[in-house]
Amino acid sequence: MTGDYAVVVVTYNRLELLKECLERVENQTAPAGKIIVVNNASADGTAEYLRKYKEKDSHYRVITCAKNIGGAGGFEKGIAAAAGEKTECILMIDDDAILEKDYMEKIMDARQCYPDYRAYAGAVMTDGKIAVDHRKNIVRPGLMMKKCPESSYTGENADRPFACDVASFCGMVIDRELVDKVGIPCGEYFIWHDDTEYSLRINRHTRFLVIPDAKLAHKTTAYIRKHPHRRYDWREYYGIRNRILYIEKHGSTLDRIVNRADMFCNIVFRNWLFSVMHMDGYGWDYEKRLVREAYRDAKSVRAARQSIPDFDKTPNWQAWRGARLQK
Repeated sequence: MTGDYAVVVVTYNRLELLKECLERVENQTAPAGKIIVVNNASADGTAEYLRKYKEKDSHYRVITCAKNIGGAGGFEKGIAAAAGEKTECILMIDDDAILEKDYMEKIMDARQCYPDYRAYAGAVMTDGKIAVDHRKNIVRPGLMMKKCPESSYTGENADRPFACDVASFCGMVIDRELVDKVGIPCGEYFIWHDDTEYSLRINRHTRFLVIPDAKLAHKTTAYIRKHPHRRYDWREYYGIRNRILYIEKHGSTLDRIVNRADMFCNIVFRNWLFSVMHMDGYGWDYEKRLVREAYRDAKSVRAARQSIPDFDKTPNWQAWRGARLQK
């Protein structure tokens, strides 16, 4: 069958993976109507490659960013562009997502068989195993996230689609009309929880239908920490800040209370305790500073949201403090 859909691929300095990713996109058994590549200011030859081989192809649209705006910023730009393509639906992937050739055929078939759903996802595989952290359900109070177990994808369930509340952008597919209702992802999140927040908006209209036999390989690589004892790196700054923000935006009063208690016990108090213990022979000053910065920034965003009309639509509502936390 053919596929009336657009693909959004966000890439940053991974040219060889991008080539493999696009090769699989181009050779889907249900071909894409449009392929939108957002280049996050890559400095590894990606711009030259796209300019030479892709920009002249009518199926492609290349968006080149002047600076790295993160995965969240990339998907914000990409989905905004895809919403104007008038296709039936939109597939979202990073450059390290390698689709099976029939991934979209199976998704599009599911759209026909289960018309009550408006959002879909497949199974993410890492090193040949199901990566269960990409599809989750919401647990209340607290807006906590519970991973869909591996058993949902395997055995007698391998041929049975199942529903979930939250999907990562690694293989997420949504009907284009949903963008008119929920808007585009929040690019100011930079990384982490941008897809969670977007899923919560989508949940107002539909849950996600997961198709276990629609598979993609996630060729992710482990982040190498420069410090041997650090439990956090710069990315946790965004994870902590953005978790506070999406629960503040979407959660009830009880959700916020439970979340604050959970974060205090498992983040703030834990870091203080490890510092007192001088665990691993390390002072934990970096972790404590990172958490303070994340909380401070979340608080400033909350205050601005309460005082500025249409604050979420204001460009650059948050200056990036995380970059200096990498040092």
